[in-house]
Amino acid sequence: MKYAYDLHVHSILSPDADVLMTPNNIFNMAMLKKIDILAITDHNSMAQLPICAEIAQSYDILFVPGVELSLADQFHVLVYFKTLHDAQLFDQILNRYRSMKLIDKKNDMVQGITDIYDNIQSQFPYDLSEDLSLSLYELKKHLCAFHHLLVFAHIDRKKSSGLSCLPDPDVDALELRPDHLSLIEHHQLKTYPIFHNSDAHEITMINERTEHNMIELNGLSIQSFFEVIKHG
Repeated sequence: MKYAYDLHVHSILSPDADVLMTPNNIFNMAMLKKIDILAITDHNSMAQLPICAEIAQSYDILFVPGVELSLADQFHVLVYFKTLHDAQLFDQILNRYRSMKLIDKKNDMVQGITDIYDNIQSQFPYDLSEDLSLSLYELKKHLCAFHHLLVFAHIDRKKSSGLSCLPDPDVDALELRPDHLSLIEHHQLKTYPIFHNSDAHEITMINERTEHNMIELNGLSIQSFFEVIKHG
């Protein structure tokens, strides 16, 4: 069967996300837009994922634990995990590589961690907009311990794109916009699965269900999702 996905959405934990990007709002909008597979991928932290996973149980949506990492190599990657437990273990590893720059509470940066009712219970204290000190090489070594998918994010952008590092045998998929597919042929990257995600930082920007963001799976499960991406 074919399922609609959006695998790159930011909650209010991300420093540049709108205040309406609370977990319940995200799931409700995904449901309205008929999204079947959803990943909330905040910048450099997975502190919001336990609540998201709990909320996901009330929806007919496959929730994929994920994160967007700003690497020391000056580009962004998405990492998805099979289980919340693995995501939380990896989040502890990230503590070694995050900037210790405190957020400026005088500006509009929220970096909120909510409860299941979308009430902000705490703020992530360190500025998640800062690049990690983690390199792609170090990231790959850490990921060997987990069932994961490594995706190069928005490779069609001028900034924060890892296009110059491709092809790479350890990368599982690439993300770019549907109108930039010529880039794949030009750089001889046809062997990679392609994701067309929203990178939504505002609630209305979450993907609509279209022909561009569909994936064929044997069933709506994390196992099927990983098998299709890992093995084509």
